This record gives sequence, C-alpha cells and structure tokens, in this order.
Amino acid sequence: MTQVLVAVLALLAWQFIPQIGNVSQWRFLDPYFIGSPSQVFTDLTDLLFGANGVPSVWQFLWPTFLASVLGLVIAMIFGGALGLLLGSFEFLGAVFRPFVVALNAVPRIALIPIVVVLFGTGLVSSIAIAFMVVFFVALFNSYEGARTEEVHVRQNAQLLGASGWDIMWRVRFPYALAWTLSSLPVAVSFAIVSVVTGEILTGSAGMGLLITTATNAADSNMTFAVIIVLSVCALLMLWIAEEFKRRVLHWWIQQD
Repeated sequence: MTQVLVAVLALLAWQFIPQIGNVSQWRFLDPYFIGSPSQVFTDLTDLLFGANGVPSVWQFLWPTFLASVLGLVIAMIFGGALGLLLGSFEFLGAVFRPFVVALNAVPRIALIPIVVVLFGTGLVSSIAIAFMVVFFVALFNSYEGARTEEVHVRQNAQLLGASGWDIMWRVRFPYALAWTLSSLPVAVSFAIVSVVTGEILTGSAGMGLLITTATNAADSNMTFAVIIVLSVCALLMLWIAEEFKRRVLHWWIQQD
C-alpha cells in the first residue's frame, strides 16, 4: 500500500508541479522536456493500438524481444559450458582465463560496427550483440560455481576412481548450473539493454528505432511511453527467468 501511495504522489507531482507559476523555467520541470503522465498515457495508448497516426508498438517490440531472448539463451548455454570447462580443468583455466578477462574488458559497444559489417543490421546482428554482453556474465558465474564444489565430495569421487570428466559432470556441474542461473536476472537486463543500444546505433527495426524517432522529434512523452513498454517487457522476461530458475534449482533453494 505504501508503495502505491508513493507512486501516486510521484505521478501527481510530475503532472501538476510544472504547472505552478514560473516553475517550468527550470528545464528539469519544463513539460517540454519531461512530459506529463496524462500525455504519456495518451501516447502509450496510441502505441499499443496503433491509433492517431502512431505506428503499432508490436511490430517494433517483437524484433527486440526475439533478439534479446535468443541472444540470452545462446549466451547462457555457451558461456555456462565454457565456464564449467575452465573451472573444472585447472590447466585450461590457467591458460585461457587471462584471455577471457582481457576480452571482457573490451567495451562491447566498440564492437558493434564490426558486428554490423559481419551480420548486417537485422535480427542476427542484434542477437550477436546480446550474445557478446551476456556471454561473459554466464561464463564468469559458471567458472566461479565450478570452483566452489565441496572438496570432500570431489576427493571421495576421485578415491572411487572418477575421471576428470566424471567429476566435472557429476560434482562441479550442479554448482556451475546454480551459479549460472543465479545470474539470469542480471543477464536478462543486459540482453535487453544491449539489443536496444544496438538498434539505436544501427537503426535496426525495433524499440531502439522508436526511441531514436521520438528523440529526433523531441517528443519526450513518446520516449517515456516507449520506455514503459520496454520496462514491462523486461519485467515479463525477468518473471519468466525467475520461474525457470526456481523450477530448475528447486533442490538448490531447498538447501538454502
């Protein structure tokens, strides 16, 4: 109830404070720059139904959503697998981890032009951009998870004749899986942000293109409307990710 009250008060302040006297002389309170909840709601309705000359948001939301999901899933699988491999075999980890850290230090936004040259400006490039960002999140979490297995369990498995591959799959894999899936909320956010950023920079069809169009038209209300749609989409993906994690890691949660 308190959260609802705070939200209502914030919306009322946003709507009415800029209308008081000369308050709008300050840019951060000028409706031209910050819009108003009532007009944002109107533009949001137009976006959802494709009314009053405003294109329907669904044709832009689908490419962004699809690229985010595919990039997220592919990156989590490959990043998790590589992290498990590097965390399970010390020699491989010692050799390749410095290269992985160096690659992770490269700003992904600087690689977007290369991605565009390789894959164009369509869906494949958006997936590749999301993959580049989420991959390292999954890799490092999986790597750390694989290295946190209980020592006595690994030693007992070795005494019983388990090979390195057996220990990786039967001992380290559950920990790597738990750590990797625990990063899902962060990975979902990174996937959406990276795809939208790529669409803004490349002009690909998607929510980024809508944001660019609204910004070029200096339409703050439409910009906020697009942001609200993206936020709801992100919350939906986060909810799905949390449900998936809860079902897959039911045994891990019970341990806690």
